[in-house]
Amino acid sequence: MAARGLNQSDVARLAHVSRQAVSLWFKFPEADIRTSHLLALSRGTGVSLDTLLTPLPSVDADAEAELLWDRLYADLLAFAAALTRGELKALARLAQECGLYRAERIVGNDTWSRYPEYRRLIRPERREQLDRLWRWETSRTSR
Repeated sequence: MAARGLNQSDVARLAHVSRQAVSLWFKFPEADIRTSHLLALSRGTGVSLDTLLTPLPSVDADAEAELLWDRLYADLLAFAAALTRGELKALARLAQECGLYRAERIVGNDTWSRYPEYRRLIRPERREQLDRLWRWETSRTSR
């Protein structure tokens, strides 16, 4: 929800519950949430029920350290929100640390289509590798 700029009070208003209820949902993901509240939240945010009910992937400590090494983002939630907003620095960080194919599985085609925009933000030694891959992949798919 942070990716959509919503805080817990906003989520509570959309789901027709108290802010304390939302706080419990975040503290205890296994908590039961009424279907009516999920439907209201889905309608209010435009997020499908499937998406709301899909658990977030877990990230191990090493991967988190690689993504947040310079404290450009305070935590993974801030990083994910930046990816959702399509921030070039976040796309560059993801491609730099995970590679273009893995980044595509995470954020979609923006990884490839926006590469020329964010490539300058990638460390030079890694940029060379990704440039070669990007040229190869774009020449292969443009035939």
